[in-house]
Amino acid sequence: MSRQALESFINRQVGGSKALLTLFEPLAARVGSMEYTDMLADPALWSANLAKTGRLLDMDGLMLGLDPEICLKPDAFAIAVDAFSRMVQTEQNYFGCIAAMAGPLTLAEKMLGNADQVAELKSQTVEMAEAYCKNRPDILILREGRALGGAHIGMPHRKAYNTLKNMAAYYSVPLGIYIEDYHQEVIPDLAKLKLPFVFFGADQEGKAPSIAALKDLAPEVDGIGVPLDFKDPEQARQQAKSYMEELQGVNFLFTNLRELDNSTDLEATLALVSDLRSIGS
Repeated sequence: MSRQALESFINRQVGGSKALLTLFEPLAARVGSMEYTDMLADPALWSANLAKTGRLLDMDGLMLGLDPEICLKPDAFAIAVDAFSRMVQTEQNYFGCIAAMAGPLTLAEKMLGNADQVAELKSQTVEMAEAYCKNRPDILILREGRALGGAHIGMPHRKAYNTLKNMAAYYSVPLGIYIEDYHQEVIPDLAKLKLPFVFFGADQEGKAPSIAALKDLAPEVDGIGVPLDFKDPEQARQQAKSYMEELQGVNFLFTNLRELDNSTDLEATLALVSDLRSIGS
């Protein structure tokens, strides 16, 4: 385990071993023997538990801040930024450090009740994203759900993302999107956002994106996070093998279909990770 595989992904070096970048903040609280809400209230413990879990799971990167609710409370968001700053200082030589926050459409839906009002939160969204970018994450990921994945991507959506992309470029931080609860038909539209990286969770039916859709999107982006179903390790192994066979020449890494939580079978997950290292090499 090292950040080398993730660096290769970011730099579009296709030939090496596939990086593993999974979502596991709820599981990190369990590993740290505490409640999830208690972990998110303490920046030192939040950062330390993520690093501890990342080492246990043999990950190439740590992702902090994925819970969209964090962005709705200024105090909670300030703690997240503090935790991320600590993680960068102590872990970035060893892990890729990925900052995450709710995407602009999800924020508009949650705060204003309408994703189409995304422009009204422009300043607030940029301010939050910049707080992370000042700590130089390897990638800043914006988490979106049905607010983006359930409708046609139009000009207001593209403008919101272009504003964030321009800000992040000032800090030389690449942007990515983690999208879940989407229609498969929306996948080609994601190219319109002109983001370097797209990471997929489960669609509205709980499924992964089709191989054909990934192949079509690949030329339009720098890299793709392809999801594996960690709750069904045997299926995850087969998915990984299919990606390796069908996506030759595509820059991708392995991520998970859903977050690893406190119900995760650690023994089965560790065995799966070991096999993924072999499959992805």
